[in-house]
Amino acid sequence: MLAVVLLGAAFAETTKPAVAATGPEAQAMLAALDSPRGVCAVLGDGAADVGMELARASELLVYVQLSAAEEVEAARRAAYAAGLLNRRVYIDQGADARIHLADNLADLVVVRGPAGGRVGKEEVLRVLRPGGKGLIGAASLVKPVPEGVDDWSHPYHGPDNNPQSTDRVASAPYLTQFLAEPWYCPMPEITVASGGRVFKAFGNRAFKRPQWPMLNTLLAMNGYNGTILWTRKLDPDFMIHRNTVVATPETLYVADHVSCKLFDTATGRVKEEIRVPAGISDGPVWKWMALEGGMLYALVGEKEPPGDKLMGTTFRGAGWPWWQIPTYGWGFGRTILAVDLGTQKVLWHHREAEALDTRAMCMKGGRIYFLSPRKFLGCLDARTGKVLWKTEDPQVLGAIADQRPAQRAVWGFATTAYAKCSDDAIYFAGPQQTHLVAVSARDGKLLWQYVAEGNFQLVIRDDALYAMGSDHPSRKFDRMTGSVLLQLPQRSACTRATGGVDRVFVRGRGTRCWDVAAGKWLHLSPMRPACHDGVVIAGGQLYWGPWMCGCNLSLIGVIGLGPSGSFDYSMRATEADRLERPADAPAQPAPLPETPGDWPTYRKDNARRACSPLAVASEIAVRWQSEPRAGLVPAAPVAAGGLVFVSGSDGVVRALEAADGKERWTACTGGAVLFPPSIAEGRALVGSADGWVYAFEAASGRLLWRFRAAPVERKIPVYGSLASTWPVGAGVLVAEGVAYVAAGIANYDGTHVYALDAATGKVRWQNNDSGNTAGGQGAGVSVQGHLLLHDGKVFLAGGNTVAVASYAVADGRFQPVRAQPVGTDRRGPRGKDLFLRPDGSVAAAGLFPFYSRPDDFHYIEQAELVCPAGTVDVTAGSVRLLRPGRGPQAKPAPRWAVKPFSENVAVAVALSAVVVAGTDRRFEAPDAPPLETYGIAALSIEDGRLLWRHSLPAGPVSWGAAIDRDGRILVALRDGRIVCLAPKEGRG
Repeated sequence: MLAVVLLGAAFAETTKPAVAATGPEAQAMLAALDSPRGVCAVLGDGAADVGMELARASELLVYVQLSAAEEVEAARRAAYAAGLLNRRVYIDQGADARIHLADNLADLVVVRGPAGGRVGKEEVLRVLRPGGKGLIGAASLVKPVPEGVDDWSHPYHGPDNNPQSTDRVASAPYLTQFLAEPWYCPMPEITVASGGRVFKAFGNRAFKRPQWPMLNTLLAMNGYNGTILWTRKLDPDFMIHRNTVVATPETLYVADHVSCKLFDTATGRVKEEIRVPAGISDGPVWKWMALEGGMLYALVGEKEPPGDKLMGTTFRGAGWPWWQIPTYGWGFGRTILAVDLGTQKVLWHHREAEALDTRAMCMKGGRIYFLSPRKFLGCLDARTGKVLWKTEDPQVLGAIADQRPAQRAVWGFATTAYAKCSDDAIYFAGPQQTHLVAVSARDGKLLWQYVAEGNFQLVIRDDALYAMGSDHPSRKFDRMTGSVLLQLPQRSACTRATGGVDRVFVRGRGTRCWDVAAGKWLHLSPMRPACHDGVVIAGGQLYWGPWMCGCNLSLIGVIGLGPSGSFDYSMRATEADRLERPADAPAQPAPLPETPGDWPTYRKDNARRACSPLAVASEIAVRWQSEPRAGLVPAAPVAAGGLVFVSGSDGVVRALEAADGKERWTACTGGAVLFPPSIAEGRALVGSADGWVYAFEAASGRLLWRFRAAPVERKIPVYGSLASTWPVGAGVLVAEGVAYVAAGIANYDGTHVYALDAATGKVRWQNNDSGNTAGGQGAGVSVQGHLLLHDGKVFLAGGNTVAVASYAVADGRFQPVRAQPVGTDRRGPRGKDLFLRPDGSVAAAGLFPFYSRPDDFHYIEQAELVCPAGTVDVTAGSVRLLRPGRGPQAKPAPRWAVKPFSENVAVAVALSAVVVAGTDRRFEAPDAPPLETYGIAALSIEDGRLLWRHSLPAGPVSWGAAIDRDGRILVALRDGRIVCLAPKEGRG
């Protein structure tokens, strides 16, 4: 199994690098961009050569589309030889009239030569992101920003703290726009977005090592393709979870305890700084900030206690210890000021004798509302700084000030703003509040209060006030009277609620969406709203993540979704549109002799038992090893007919001679290969992330046929690579002349499962509906692991909603094996690994999802391998052999248990031994990087004693061990190497 990894991303502080020396045409193309990073498409004459030149001279992901199959083959081989194929350059076949990229994706589209007359301007504009450049021959164009899009300029959308977007473009239903790093982030987190860019500020509390890279980091992303544009470091002593970040298309305002810094949004360069003038405040610290009508407003004041820094040393795991704050000490000040951004002069300042709480500050329509808890509530005229009203009404202040400390999972964060405003009212609610209180924005008088509970996440919409509860039901209130219009189910835990034009988003076993027009809940299960941000909506797109936790999600990192319009999620395949067979393909492939001792598919057989009938030698040595391949993460090896078949993230399938490792043939696909080929009846069948299934002649690598499992050609960024929205992500399982495949990533995009004739590629049956099993987008099966065959059913690892899905081999009828109820278990299985148990049931295991950080992907959390000697039970740190217990109700009894490595990564069971490849990891200091060594060992099947142990030069990949027909042990390593271990001369 292969992790999908981000290639070439750097999270050190990044700036625009120098452009490598290149030709004048490529230089002109790069000069059209405002960043050397992003996505570029090239079509027409010389597209492959130009695409590779652009890739060498920049950090772009380059997509090349060619019309002829022979051109594609030649271009892929050239890119492979240059080390660029499916790493930096992606090459597809397709007619010029349709570019195989998602809408609003590319930063640059180049159309050369006569192709300019075949690619319509409208098609170029379709794939360009707003602001993206198109070069069509000698003509150029820029895609305009569509009408109806909205920015998320402040942490709570606007200065009114109401997390309700007005974006009319970002409407349901959706398709994935991109999946991107960072995988995880520290706490806390702030997100703003403007002008097609998303900005994230990460804080100083990392509970686990995976969060370290983003500590105290300001990050800018392309909002349409997820490219990281630049990063800057933040001061770890300033607590960032407050309203001190504001975005505009050209300038990002970031305030701290020293100044307000004005960053150029395209480059990250600090253009200017605004400091609090001497004599108007009791300190230089910026506590709160808002931008309205070209004026910058701020609360400033005295120095604060430093942020509560943390660098937890846990290597991996779910959840975190809650950050307790006995005394809340941030964001209190006495001076409000207004800065003219044209002159950067303070126009007015207003000072109060009592400290104001920035969590209760908001503004709308030229009015600034402020609170000194238990002292007063007031309103300033933003134009003049004059007090419009001020109240000390004990009924109002008492209702607002009845607070609790929060900082619990079911409540939320004490740093959360608890005041929001409309033109008519100010609403107080949040993790700290025991009541929901509505106060008139005109005069500060109490309008109404809901005394039963105050911990609501509020979204103010035109039709009502939506109050989303955590440990109590949600409610829809009349905004002015407080009448309960509707009671809704509660949200889950601490996550912020936000609103789109047609839905309200909360956490609930992924994401739950209240469809306002239909009046019902819908489900987007693969990911949940981020703890501190919720779903952020801007520029016609919706954004999730990243997270600091290990919740039971199928997708992690940063997820971008866009509107899909009238897309058909259950589109049926026709062979005329999807099946291709070269004219010179033979009717029958050359024979490749197969024996029971072969390892022809992932984990040996279709039940994935990883169990060979052969014995391994008592002493072994390295027979051969391939050269490391920089940037390649290999899939597990398979072996048949005296050949070893290797594949991986570069999308290339290679056949090596098992005896000496010499290469017999190579074949290229258009995307990463996530699972190894299956070898059957002279064919090597493999699925690619380009959305196609390929059948190669196993003896020669000649293409026999290919079938597009993706419903349409639509490439998107997937954690640093380009892939189909529907990659063939579960591998290919072949049984009795039928090839079973599954295409997709996330259930809300649609999941497509097929039975194909292995000889011809013709469709036996297809199931295009299992991604939607509950009448709403995103409630069914995702493609989140491999396939397994048992008892007349094909099983699919289906993610965090349907952990195990099954499809009848006769007709493809879907049935969930273990449909999990709606709940909040953060540690439930994602369904990445499937195992056949002794009782015939199929189980899912794996704490981490299929698309994961490589360090989390390449280890075994839990495995059960049923073999003749018993059940080999594997966890991260132990291997046991279980034998059936005595009596019908008895549990299996361990025959032996050993700990060969601190982390077991790959297992292959032989007749005489259990072969384990793994990692030993230690830390010389709590804040030091891990020191790792790698090895492979054989444990006696009888008693678990160590038979032999051999070091490895790099870490093994997940399930990356196989045993071939001659007892040779093959191991795939994370540096791209394949190592072959064979009996020492004269040893058996």
